[in-house]
Amino acid sequence: MKQSKGKQALMILAGIALLAVVIGTLPHMIGLGLGGLLAFYAISKFVRSTKVIAKIGFGLLAAVGIGLALSNIWAVFGIAAALALYIGYMRMKMERVNPNDLFSRRRRSNASHFEADWKDIDQKRF
Repeated sequence: MKQSKGKQALMILAGIALLAVVIGTLPHMIGLGLGGLLAFYAISKFVRSTKVIAKIGFGLLAAVGIGLALSNIWAVFGIAAALALYIGYMRMKMERVNPNDLFSRRRRSNASHFEADWKDIDQKRF
């Protein structure tokens, strides 16, 4: 099914806008990831530590990591925009390919399944 030129232009403009959102929120996504990693590391060390001073230190480090992650909450918009870009790309790709052709194979006989599969893999590899 062919798309109209207007719909195609609108999809391209929406893709460019979503890409701008992803690029704009990229520093926030990095901060969210680093804050989450820091909080995860500190909480795992907090649980395993037995000394009170270590628990206090890792608790403060976990609080800093959680604060860093929460201060970059704008990254959720970037993640949603990246997800929308991915879903839109996959739908656009599926419109170009006939789903019925994806699983059909041309084989001459039932005895040569392995040879046909191997030939397909060998041809697709290069």
